[in-house]
Amino acid sequence: MRFDNNLLLASFLGVATAFRRSCRPDTTSHGTDTGFYSITNTDTLTNIAADFCTTISELQNLNNNAPTTTGDILKVPCKARKRDCSRIPGSDYGYYTIVEGDDLATIGADFCTDANGLAIINDNLIAPPPLSPGMVLEVPCSWN
Repeated sequence: MRFDNNLLLASFLGVATAFRRSCRPDTTSHGTDTGFYSITNTDTLTNIAADFCTTISELQNLNNNAPTTTGDILKVPCKARKRDCSRIPGSDYGYYTIVEGDDLATIGADFCTDANGLAIINDNLIAPPPLSPGMVLEVPCSWN
């Protein structure tokens, strides 16, 4: 894969790190993959839903359409996501730098997409792409 390093350098001058929200797994509901998230004063349901790879409607269903305010605890889809992105301001996308052991399927899952979605976003990927540490991918990054 050939990547335009000048484009990459220019884009990094205007990126902001988007920190993932974390959830506390619900250990009482076996097999549901849900957990709990405490709402902060900067949260919106749109951003919370995007970060947990779900929809506002699903959040409302999980929480019986209860109103939400700062400090409330929401039930959310909860799975460990170890990857984060550097968000492009004014965009729903950001950059992720490949590390040893990464593959498109697991990267995609952390960014609410799949390998095909990443290939579409990164039109310079050759299938199957030879991923190497240090390579930079554009990824969905809309939660902050």
